[in-house]
Amino acid sequence: MSETGAISPVSKGQALLIGILCFAIMIVDGYDIGAMPIIVVHLAERWQVDPASFGPALSAVVIGLGVGAFFFAPLGDKLGRRLTVVGSLAIITAATLGTASAGSVSALFWWRLLTGTALGACLPNVLAVLTEIVPARRRASVIALVSCGIPIGAASAGGIGALIMVAQGWQAVFVIPGLLMLALTLAVALALRTLPAAPKAVKTEQKAGWRWTDIPVLAPLGRGYALRTAIFSGLFCFNALSMYMLTSWLPTVLQKSGFTFIAASMVAAIVQLGGLFGGLLLATQIDRQRTSGALFAGYAVVALGLIGLTLAPPSPAVWGTILLLIGMGVGGAHIALPAVAANIYPTTMLSAGIGLAVTVARIGAMAGPMLGAALIARNVSAGAFFLTLLLPVAGCALCVLAFARARLVDRPEGRETA
Repeated sequence: MSETGAISPVSKGQALLIGILCFAIMIVDGYDIGAMPIIVVHLAERWQVDPASFGPALSAVVIGLGVGAFFFAPLGDKLGRRLTVVGSLAIITAATLGTASAGSVSALFWWRLLTGTALGACLPNVLAVLTEIVPARRRASVIALVSCGIPIGAASAGGIGALIMVAQGWQAVFVIPGLLMLALTLAVALALRTLPAAPKAVKTEQKAGWRWTDIPVLAPLGRGYALRTAIFSGLFCFNALSMYMLTSWLPTVLQKSGFTFIAASMVAAIVQLGGLFGGLLLATQIDRQRTSGALFAGYAVVALGLIGLTLAPPSPAVWGTILLLIGMGVGGAHIALPAVAANIYPTTMLSAGIGLAVTVARIGAMAGPMLGAALIARNVSAGAFFLTLLLPVAGCALCVLAFARARLVDRPEGRETA
């Protein structure tokens, strides 16, 4: 396999079409993820229940993402990307439309859990499809660009979803994206018809007997890959912990520091914006085989920014600028990290490698808001909150140093060697 060309035999026009469809999938999926929070207050009043009772339903997608990424995403390595992606999209379509039919909080939970599980199976394989059709020299940049669709879709849910609910009712918030996903499913099924039915494994010496790493979900833990999997998953987990702790509680911390509601919301949005720019910037460096240096520099900027927030006076201009840089480091890494997988795993293990890392990252995604809640409950100062964030950021930096020491991500042949 050549590292300078794409793996699957598709033309430039087909590759562009598939890339656009993948971006559209990410946008609709991001909208789906972000739509649930905007209907909670409305449904709580309509169903006469406590808003807190929607907690499990709000967490269901996150739980499902981990389940789907671990158990079902690796099916793409065995059954083929086309079947796994199209099948997952069909389930997402049905679950999104099913959400609109829910008449209770428990029904919402199960529909959202199914949605998250299908998303967990779909997203790693969408990224794997891009890895197979995009030349290596542009792979990270394309993956990061397409991954930007998730935060764009999630952000649009707040505005578009609210307008849809006011005009057509809460069910339309899910019916409309469900119908769009149905159209996307059909379009993707047609666009991916040129892909091989399943990735072709590299021929190796005949192995005697069965080994536990022959199970697709456990393949990244096999001999020669366990170290890189541990480092990659650890980096994903620490980064998710940092990002979700920051984004979940930043508006609260800012308002406690004297910001108005509007100012706190605007400054918090800057972090997301920084993530988009940072992800694209990091991806260009990954394409140039500067992964370790770029990631470490990003986390160094984040650490300095967190310290700076404890020293600078709380004002929208000053803190907004610092948080933009922090968002570029943490949020940017969250977008760019899937591209790293293409440099450390062979094609036949790519979905499993990304899926396992995403699963471990769910631990950080759940622990981050919980750690932030514990600090808020103790009524700590904004400075103490930001300094606590230095701990997971340090964990990220240590993982990057481990990558550099093992020489796994900064050479073109890294993904082919064990």
